[in-house]
Amino acid sequence: MSDTRYPEFSDRLLELCLDQALEDSSNTDNNELHGLDPNGDAYAQVEMLLAELDIAAAENDPVDLPAGLVETIASGYSKPSPELRLAGSPADPHAASAPRPISWIPWAVAAAAVLMAFTILMMPKTNATIPSLAQQRAVFLETTPADQRVQWDWIVTEDPANAGGVTGDVVWSDEANRGFMKISGLTVNDPGQTQYQLWIFDATRPEGELPQFGEGLLTQRPIDGGVFDITEDGELIIEIDAKLTVKQAAAFAVTIEPPGGVVVSDRSRVPLLALAP
Repeated sequence: MSDTRYPEFSDRLLELCLDQALEDSSNTDNNELHGLDPNGDAYAQVEMLLAELDIAAAENDPVDLPAGLVETIASGYSKPSPELRLAGSPADPHAASAPRPISWIPWAVAAAAVLMAFTILMMPKTNATIPSLAQQRAVFLETTPADQRVQWDWIVTEDPANAGGVTGDVVWSDEANRGFMKISGLTVNDPGQTQYQLWIFDATRPEGELPQFGEGLLTQRPIDGGVFDITEDGELIIEIDAKLTVKQAAAFAVTIEPPGGVVVSDRSRVPLLALAP
C-alpha cells in the first residue's frame, strides 16, 4: 500500500513540478501543471522535499546516490541553451547545443533524489508485518492506563450458542473509543443465515426509548458495536466496531441477528453479556 500522504505522481507531473521548482517552465508548462495538479498538492510536496534536501546539503549531510548517477543526471537534465548570434543572422539547425551550466548539477541531483524518494514512498510495502488482533489487544492493555479502561468477563446465558462453554472478556476504553472482545467456545455461525452483533450500553444515553425491555439501562437504544462471525473453534479476538462515540460504557451484549445485523434488536437471543463486576 502506498503512503496516502503523497499524490499519485506520473512521470510528466513530476517533470512539470521539478521544472517549475527550478524556474525552468514555460507558460504552456505551467498551464499543463495546473491541469494535472489543480490544487497544487503535488507541487507542494516537491517543494517541501527540495527544501529538505537543501537543508541537508547546508548541514553537510549529503544524499548518497549510486556511482555514476550524478553524471547521468547531469547529462539527462542538460537542455540546449539559447544560441548567441548576430541580429538578423539565420539560426543554424545543425549547430551543437551548449550544455547547461555546471551550477545546474546540484539541482539535477536534488531532482533525482526527489524522484527516488517518491519511488520509494509509493512502492508497495510488501514486507510490512501487520500485528495480529491478539498482538493489538496486548498492546492496548499495556498502553492504556487501568483507570481508563474496563475489562469485564463474559456472562453466559442458556442460549444454545453457548453449548460449548464460552469464556473470554471485553476490554474497552471510553477515552480511546476502542476495545476488543475475546471469545472462546461460542458456536460457529453460518454468515448466510445468522450473525452475531455487539451492543454497547452507555450510561450517558437517555433511557426509556425502548420501554418494551423493562426499566432503567435496558430501555435505552444501545450503540451498535458491529456484526461478527465465529468461523472456527478456539479463541477468537475481535476488534469492536462502535458506530458512535461511547462516553461511559456500562454494559455489553451480544445478540444473534439476520445477516448484516439490525438497527433495533428484538433481543430474542442474547448469548453473552458483560457487566461491571
